[in-house]
Amino acid sequence: MVFPLAHVCNDTNKMTLINPQGVKLNIYKQKVEQAIKSYEKRLNKIVWQALSQEEKEKLDAIKPIQYLENKAALNEALERLNWPISLKELSMLENEILTGKMYIQQAMELQEAAKKNCMRKAMEEVGARELSTFPPSLPAQ
Repeated sequence: MVFPLAHVCNDTNKMTLINPQGVKLNIYKQKVEQAIKSYEKRLNKIVWQALSQEEKEKLDAIKPIQYLENKAALNEALERLNWPISLKELSMLENEILTGKMYIQQAMELQEAAKKNCMRKAMEEVGARELSTFPPSLPAQ
């Protein structure tokens, strides 16, 4: 079977046919995770560099802090500084990170669905073999 699974996107209700055995999902997930870490590091660095020393002290931070985990406090600090960095750039990086996390979730769901599909097929094969030998042949008299 070329496309053993179909994935329906909740946002668009579009169906995509997928062959999870045709993609090394673990490697794909690792690469996406690396990209996410890179984007998070960049986002944190951009925000950190935009903060004044006074704002860093108010946040009780001596090194860059996670933007996504401290978004409200960091946005307030940036607002007090009249947004020295582009909100658009922050939003773009944040959206890329969230999109990457969604891709990882989808890859995990595909792996789980492929695993269930494999198990179901194996059970069907076992059931078919059992049926082909049932009932047992009666001895000739």
